[in-house]
Amino acid sequence: MSAVSKVAKPAIRPLQPGILVAVLSLAVSGPAFAQFGGGGVSRYETMYGDPVDVSIEDLTRNPEQYMGKAVRTKARLEIPMGVRGVYMLAEFAAAKVPIVPVQEIASEFESQARTWLGATVEVTGVFDRGNNTAYPYYIQFWKFDGPPEPVDEKKPIESKDVSLEALVSKPGSRDGQTVRVVGKFRGHNLYGDLPVSSSRVSADWVIKDDVWSIWITGKKPKGAGWELDPKLKRDTGKWVEVIGKPETHKNVTYLKALRISLTSPPTATADVQAPPPPPERPKVPPVVVFALPLDGEREVPSDSRFTVQFSKDMDEGSFEGHIQLRYIGPKQPGDREFDGIKLSYDGGRRALTIDPGDVLRPGRQIELLLLPGIADVDGLSLEPRPGKHPDEAVDVLRYITGT
Repeated sequence: MSAVSKVAKPAIRPLQPGILVAVLSLAVSGPAFAQFGGGGVSRYETMYGDPVDVSIEDLTRNPEQYMGKAVRTKARLEIPMGVRGVYMLAEFAAAKVPIVPVQEIASEFESQARTWLGATVEVTGVFDRGNNTAYPYYIQFWKFDGPPEPVDEKKPIESKDVSLEALVSKPGSRDGQTVRVVGKFRGHNLYGDLPVSSSRVSADWVIKDDVWSIWITGKKPKGAGWELDPKLKRDTGKWVEVIGKPETHKNVTYLKALRISLTSPPTATADVQAPPPPPERPKVPPVVVFALPLDGEREVPSDSRFTVQFSKDMDEGSFEGHIQLRYIGPKQPGDREFDGIKLSYDGGRRALTIDPGDVLRPGRQIELLLLPGIADVDGLSLEPRPGKHPDEAVDVLRYITGT
């Protein structure tokens, strides 16, 4: 990739009497690059990141959220009354943003924009703050897409029949061509056939044939006497024919629709396959995550009960015979074995409570041993906590009783 110098941001000067002047200052090294609605990633997207789809209204209501970021937006193309050479996108009177093309595409945009006034135009660029009091923000754009060409629904569109497999398996190979594909309607990716991150705008929808899926953009799934709802699974049993032009972005193919109609399956046995299930997450053995009293506490009351919490749901039956409580050091008069120990497990909290069944002797060291054989509900054996390496037990918690 060639080195790219910093792009000097264009400035929109304050309104002069009767004139709005937009000055574009651009300093870029390396070969010129322009995009006119095709695929690929421009050097500007490399600098500013992936564009976010946003409306003009949202840009004007929440400008700080998008400041200095790449955005993609579309609205009605206008010019201020009585002023030539300055364009803006407008949704309504209070939502208007001037747009300024980068140097590489300025001539191409100017030659076409004159015929697009009042029509919907899409631009991709960086949103930033200007110094014009009437229009405090602007978009410096490096990519634009004009209004769709009017299509006579009764006139045939010359297109080449292509399977979804041929279109999707070779991204970019048919960009700009007019193709016809058939697929089963899948709504707005209701079945997770495509990565969620590949969705560009909420109005796009998916068709699928066998294991091959593609985003349809530019037209809603409706025609004369019929309409499908991208949000409802009940509409996903229909087969749809789409005539359009493919475009590829980041190795993902999208089909910009020119004409849509209901149709029959491409073959008598055609159907869609469920997406492969996500790979099973590796099973992780359980460990102790918390204890009360805290491990190492030095003033444990003589009537204490001990609670140990685990990282996973445990097999309650595996605790029997594998929990031991004992005094450390030489045996002293009055010491007794904890043979009355009682266990109770709370599955909701994944917590085991140990009742010693006896009053703890004051000033003594006590060990709570978790022995081999304790397991979770998946049959995975308990493992020691990081940094713990007891000899005879899997894990050990140590305490000192209060005096």
